[in-house]
Amino acid sequence: MFTTAKQKRQTRERLNACLAELNKIRPTALLREDVLGRDLGFRAGLEYFDRLLELFHRLSRCDLEVIPVARLKNITNDAENTVGQFRKILSFTGQDLDSPREARDLLIDEVRDSFERVFLNLAIVVSQLPVQHQEVARPTSAALMLGICVLVSALAALAYYSTHDRSVVDKLLNTVHRVRFS
Repeated sequence: MFTTAKQKRQTRERLNACLAELNKIRPTALLREDVLGRDLGFRAGLEYFDRLLELFHRLSRCDLEVIPVARLKNITNDAENTVGQFRKILSFTGQDLDSPREARDLLIDEVRDSFERVFLNLAIVVSQLPVQHQEVARPTSAALMLGICVLVSALAALAYYSTHDRSVVDKLLNTVHRVRFS
């Protein structure tokens, strides 16, 4: 049991170090167009970089204490591999290569291809966390935004019809009063 606790602590430390590094990386920093130029930059991979970084940003907001050692090792390996992929991209110069575009495309493909595996590993971990350990801000904020959009649309329709046809407004208000008192 002592080695398991020690292994878990060491693995969590490695994971936390990777998550800290990944949290510092912005997807646009991986474009590298300022150094490589637009033709050799990594713009084609921006979508994949963004999605993969978002997974790790979400993970970093979870409580990792309750994750079993085996799962913790899997996601730590994924995080270390992702850090390695992004380090390669950040250090890519294209110099001394016969086909720099091909090398760049391979780096993008590596990130793209790792997304599904990483997603599955993280989904397993996050789905096993108790509800209080999961991030609930995103679904709540999405629902709130949807509610606000519906409300604004309804108010816009009400404002439009109130200036053009008073009978529509009267019908809407009567309906609201009937629903409220039912």
